Amino acid sequence: MLRERIISALIIGPVIIASLLLGRYFFAFLVAVIVVIGMDEFYSMLMLRELKPNIVIGILGGVVVVVGALTGGIPGVVFVLAISVIVALVWQTFTEGSMIDTGLTLVGLAYIAFTLSHMVLLYDLRSGLIGVLLVFIGTWISDISAYVFGSTIGRRKLAPAISANKTIEGSIAGLISPAVLLGILFVLPWLPFAAEQGILVASLEGVMMGLVIGLIAPIGDLVESRIKREMRVKDTGVLIPGHGGFLDRFDSIMFTAVAGYYYWLLIT
Repeated sequence: MLRERIISALIIGPVIIASLLLGRYFFAFLVAVIVVIGMDEFYSMLMLRELKPNIVIGILGGVVVVVGALTGGIPGVVFVLAISVIVALVWQTFTEGSMIDTGLTLVGLAYIAFTLSHMVLLYDLRSGLIGVLLVFIGTWISDISAYVFGSTIGRRKLAPAISANKTIEGSIAGLISPAVLLGILFVLPWLPFAAEQGILVASLEGVMMGLVIGLIAPIGDLVESRIKREMRVKDTGVLIPGHGGFLDRFDSIMFTAVAGYYYWLLIT
């Protein structure tokens, strides 16, 4: 399982890095692809339980949310979300759609497209490319550390009613490891932080960012685990070895993208 997780990260990582280096439009396209696949997995889970979200409104709205982030920043995202809410409610009003299905359509839009659009927003901040990379690195090192330490020395369950495999010991490792790693990365000479703010301040900012990521990442994982448990599925898909679907791989990223964006906005 660990081997498959590492292989998946080694495959996905270069794709993300390549899209970042090619520019904001390529990166936004990659985010849009992840959003489309993730929302399709989410709505497919709901349909297994005979729920009927509007897939067209949801996925189309998700793509346009990413476009809104790319072209209009936060105001662009808010505008698209507002239009999507209105369109979904009009659909529900003039069809046989139910309020539950309308609500679930909008939940998918907010849960996946809105959160991941923060990666595009982060990219456009000062030194945003670095910020995006650090969010991915911090989230993945947190996930891997939590899995390794949880499976080897973990004894006390973190949330057994939601996820049987998560342990308190693993969660502590998942909190500390990104703090240590980002604390080191922030003072590397080819990053701007140490030269601008000094080694001590830069290191502390890195540690704090790592702690934020280490705290938020497992929450995103638990949220998705709770959804899967309610929908009675093991994985959201089969596209990524060692994880299942795209939601299984990016569940933590969806939450750390939001936290990372606002933290980066604060320190830069």
